[in-house]
Amino acid sequence: MLSSASRDPPPSLLLSCKPAVSFILGAILLCYLVQSHYQHDVCLHALRVYSFAVIGLEICFRILGVCVLTGSWDSYLGGPSKGKTKKSSKVVDVFLIAVWSVLSIILTHIVTVLYGAYLIEYVEETFTFSILVAALSFIRPLIALGPSAIVIILERLNWEKESEVHCFAVLLGAWLGAIPIPLDWDTPWQVWPLTCSIGAVLGELGACMYLLVKLWKEGDISRKKNKAT
Repeated sequence: MLSSASRDPPPSLLLSCKPAVSFILGAILLCYLVQSHYQHDVCLHALRVYSFAVIGLEICFRILGVCVLTGSWDSYLGGPSKGKTKKSSKVVDVFLIAVWSVLSIILTHIVTVLYGAYLIEYVEETFTFSILVAALSFIRPLIALGPSAIVIILERLNWEKESEVHCFAVLLGAWLGAIPIPLDWDTPWQVWPLTCSIGAVLGELGACMYLLVKLWKEGDISRKKNKAT
C-alpha cells in the first residue's frame, strides 16, 4: 500500500486538511475529557477511541493522497495492468505495517514501565497510554511511509517533516505531562495516565498548529513567486 512510487507528497490542499482535521479531533477529545469531569473509566475509553480514530484518519488520508496523485482507485490497488505481483506486494506491506504497529505498542508499554509506570497494577491505564503514544508517534509514520519508515526517517534526518514533528511533540508532551502527578493538588485529572495522555494530545495539537503555519507560509511564498513571474 505504501510503495516508493506513492511516497510523493499529495496536493497542498490535502496536506493542509490533514493537520487541521487532526487538530479538531484532538480538541474534541480534550473538551470531552473536561466535560466528563475526568471520570477515569470514561477517559480511558475516550483515549482508546481517539487513538484508533487517529490511525483510521491516517489510513484515509494515505489512500486519498495516493488516489489523488494517480487519479484512480485502481492504481492504489495495483491496477489490472500490474498483475498479481503488485497486489501481493501491497498485501505484504499491509501485513508488515500491522506487525510493526503492534510491536510499537508493546515497546512503548515496556519503555513506559521502565520510566516508572506500574508493572502489575494499572495495566489497563498503562496499556491505554501506550496505544495513544504509539498511535500518535510511531504508527502514523508506518502508515505514511511504509514498513521501512524507520530507515527513511533516519536517512533523511529532517525534523521539519510531518512525521518527525508529530513524534517529537507528542513524546515531549507526554514526558512533561508527568510533572503534575506528584504535586499535591488533589485534582481528578492528576492521576495516571491522564496527565501524560493530556500532555501527549497537547503536543499533538502543537504539532498540528506548527504544520499549519508552516504550510501557510510556504503557500504564501509560492503565491508571491507566482505573482512575481
